[in-house]
Amino acid sequence: MGISPIQYRPWKGERSAQNLRMYVILRSVFRHGLKSTGVKILLILGFFLIFAFQLIFVVLMPHERLEAEDMNSSLNGFGLAIFAMLLAAVVTSDLISEDLSSNSFVLYFSRAVKVRDYVVGKTGGALIIMSILCMVPPVLIAVVATLTQSGGDYLHSAGIIGRTAVAGALATVFYIPYGIMMSAFTRKKSYAAVGTFMSFFVLVIVAEVFSEFAREWRIISPVESLVYSFDWIYGESLPSYISEGALVSFLVLFILVPAALTYLRIMRQAVGK
Repeated sequence: MGISPIQYRPWKGERSAQNLRMYVILRSVFRHGLKSTGVKILLILGFFLIFAFQLIFVVLMPHERLEAEDMNSSLNGFGLAIFAMLLAAVVTSDLISEDLSSNSFVLYFSRAVKVRDYVVGKTGGALIIMSILCMVPPVLIAVVATLTQSGGDYLHSAGIIGRTAVAGALATVFYIPYGIMMSAFTRKKSYAAVGTFMSFFVLVIVAEVFSEFAREWRIISPVESLVYSFDWIYGESLPSYISEGALVSFLVLFILVPAALTYLRIMRQAVGK
């Protein structure tokens, strides 16, 4: 009996779009994050401790229109900054560290997956989880307050809703790049989580110690800088020792520098270095 030679048969299917691969990574991160017990606990606790009472208060208390100072108070900036910090440490801890540990980069980049797609997919999934706590509840409170107001100045209230969305977006994004950077430089999920939280905690302590000599040092505390940012977004006056330029510079550097380091780290891994 003769042997039939194996012949090449061209694949007749359609290639998936490049953006779809990014979406698959994003969806995987989002689903995996919501299965985490720690993430669930922080989301539930954060909502009830920070926003639940404020939502009820807005509905029951009469108000003519939504005011910036009232919404800033409802945002509970300090509590939100703390919970966002804890949630970011948990959410980002295994985003890249598990891929390093399991050598999954070989699988990712053996396909037509770009470093940009990988980073955006991982970051996007984390940001969606963060937004469940940091953006959705504040915007919901602002919308409910506008719908239940007794006055007719809805344009003013809409402006406050916009400011609330900006504040929520900042809280959503603020801690994520640093957390992902920590995850990119270790193979242990626990090291990444503890390292992220301890880094933030050390900055808070350093800011507290050096502020005894010059109060401007408080700006390097991630928690306090985020709270100052909320005040600035809502148009409230900052402390005299806080410069708007210095605050914006710190926010930008705190977000962009870790993001750039993460991108370079992933690029080196993708080429096998």
